[in-house]
Amino acid sequence: MDAIMEPLYDVFGYILGLFYGLVNNYFIAIALFALLFKIVLLPSSISQQKSTAKQARLQPKLRRIQERYKGDKNAQQKIQEEQQALYQREGTSPMAGGCLPLAIQMPIIFGLYGAVYNPLTYALRIPQEFLEILKNIVTEQKLASNAGRTIEIIVIDNIEKIWNAALEAGVDASVLERIKVFGSEQFDFFGYSLSTNPSFKVFNILLIIPILSCLTSLATSLIGHIRSKRNNPAMASNPTMGCMTFGMPLFSLYFTTMFPAAIGIYWIINNIYSFVQTLLVGHFYSPEKIIAKQMVEETIYRRSKEANIKLIAAKKNEE
Repeated sequence: MDAIMEPLYDVFGYILGLFYGLVNNYFIAIALFALLFKIVLLPSSISQQKSTAKQARLQPKLRRIQERYKGDKNAQQKIQEEQQALYQREGTSPMAGGCLPLAIQMPIIFGLYGAVYNPLTYALRIPQEFLEILKNIVTEQKLASNAGRTIEIIVIDNIEKIWNAALEAGVDASVLERIKVFGSEQFDFFGYSLSTNPSFKVFNILLIIPILSCLTSLATSLIGHIRSKRNNPAMASNPTMGCMTFGMPLFSLYFTTMFPAAIGIYWIINNIYSFVQTLLVGHFYSPEKIIAKQMVEETIYRRSKEANIKLIAAKKNEE
């Protein structure tokens, strides 16, 4: 699995490393990383908002379709067929948006996952020859029974224990000092490594991460649900919408216990950005404004078409 994801680790690890090099603070680097991808994905959010506006505008037509077949024994099938045809004509879907934002987030999460487990490679950019020496020393001294993907974390946690052996093996003292400072100041969350998974089985400060993740996700979901209820009452009462509104925060609560604390911190920061983005996109691209713009454009198009038809008819009469 790691071999398949390696290109993703390299890309996101490189970006995270760039930010860390600029600010020399791992938390701020993660925040900038999240902001970058939130900006990159902004067009998708705007497109989703426009789809929401289309849904709101279609509601009267959808209700007329339902009323037309009221009492018909094959009503459900006919309603679905006509509604589907309407969606196709309008270029939208009842599930527009849906799980797309989460689906887009997953590759970013997995890319960051690899970067978090390899901070010496991506954040500190330790030369590969020194890294191999440090990893070998950790293995030889049996500081971990099965290092696997966590071997760079083990190096950070045991840097003082392997210090002398590393110097003798040719690792520069400046490199060891950088790793020591990083481990104590940058890769630490109130005494716990950012590579540690929060767990409800162990009561410690890391539990604040899944809790904050749930709360920030809930805030974003609620503001989105309130706007949907205001703009499209029929869709807001849809069970699927309710499931997304309250299901995503619960998912966040569980999700952030599956990954290192650094992933949870990214998730919290991303939720905060999402909340702000929801407010801003809702203001500048409100369904009311989008629908009004669409109506103006359609009116202009219709009048232009009518004028062309009259012009063609007039020319035929002249002939």
